[in-house]
Amino acid sequence: MIVVGIVGILSAIALPQFRRTLALAEASSRIMETISFAEQCAVAHKSGLPVVVEQPSDGAIRDCNGASDRQIHSRRWSDDATGLLCLGRFVNQTHRQARLRVRQSGDITCSLLP
Repeated sequence: MIVVGIVGILSAIALPQFRRTLALAEASSRIMETISFAEQCAVAHKSGLPVVVEQPSDGAIRDCNGASDRQIHSRRWSDDATGLLCLGRFVNQTHRQARLRVRQSGDITCSLLP
């Protein structure tokens, strides 16, 4: 009976931390995937060589040719990823998606959306 009680207490402590770790991993993966696409777009803008990248959120095609700024949206994440970093911006509890803007100059900025 004591062992069952100890296991129950440990589960009550460990389960929320495990869920938080999963949420952070999901959000981090989705942000990094989007940053990768944005970097490809930035290189295309700077080099002048056109590159087509797929928008992670919906599969839409973004033509990165330096003609105009491009916005690339991440896939949405499902849970709280508070404290996660996206190019200098910190995720809070209300954020569920990242939007990266690739300027014609090749600069990339990140904003976070609900």
